Amino acid sequence: KATVSVLNCHHQPADTSTMRASVGLLCAFAASAAANEAGAGEFVVKVTKDNFQEEVVDFEGLVIAEYYAPWCGHCKNMAPDYDKAAGALKGKPVKLVAIDSTENEELGSMFDVSGFPTIVYHPYGKKQDDEGIFFETYNGGRSADDFMAFAQEELLKSGIDILEIPEVTGPAVMDECTQGAKYCAVFVLQHVAETGAEGRNKYIEMIKQVGQKLGRASPTNYVWMQAGSQEAFEQAFHVGGYPSLTIVNAPRSRYASHVGSFQVDKMVKTLQKLQFGRMGATDYKTFPKVEATEQWDGKDYVWPEEEDEY
Repeated sequence: KATVSVLNCHHQPADTSTMRASVGLLCAFAASAAANEAGAGEFVVKVTKDNFQEEVVDFEGLVIAEYYAPWCGHCKNMAPDYDKAAGALKGKPVKLVAIDSTENEELGSMFDVSGFPTIVYHPYGKKQDDEGIFFETYNGGRSADDFMAFAQEELLKSGIDILEIPEVTGPAVMDECTQGAKYCAVFVLQHVAETGAEGRNKYIEMIKQVGQKLGRASPTNYVWMQAGSQEAFEQAFHVGGYPSLTIVNAPRSRYASHVGSFQVDKMVKTLQKLQFGRMGATDYKTFPKVEATEQWDGKDYVWPEEEDEY
């Protein structure tokens, strides 16, 4: 006579501590597996043979496609980062899709899928001609940052720049910069009243060029702030003169300042020297408090009207 046991994680047995511990471990394992389901995600697009034409071939933007198997451990481990990248790239001309290769074998055979996960990408623009569908195999890293950096570099080949340099408008922006990479490059720019919107945008474009030249291999995030908006930061890291660049290594509580003119190639060289250990850094005790500030509206500064005196 066969006996079927059903695991109920909401009602654990009370007869022995060994049984309770065993069920607890099984429930924890089940919860972990559910959280990292292969091919799952809020922002990843599920693709099958039925919607492949619409979601991939007819999509004008870049498509990164993961071919997975539901039982694949590497696919499950990659799922959170893959979805994080898809969320970060939402609204950009790029789409991250997931295809269950066990249920769509004909698609897998078209794109040389031989193991899991296999990741391919379809370029921006036209994706098909009389000879077939254009694709290349992706051989990069599998972190969210890796996928985002790849998308950025690939779209740049088509003249599309999706790199964004966030303005420090509060602690969350600075935390993401300092905790999301080994180095956080903080650019302090003059007040917009001095440069105008056009001048400020030129500086932001220069910061983008620094990031593009260093490329995806650089463990660096980038942010900018307006001079005077974060006085504690400027005092703690001895910012003097604008525009300026301060590089913070938060994990080691160290920082370094770019010395020299505010030119792309020179700032790139400073960051490279620091990363390769050819430049000294200074210790700091506590990261300064970051204040919440109003985000720049992208416009020229409007001077307040002076009241007439009688």
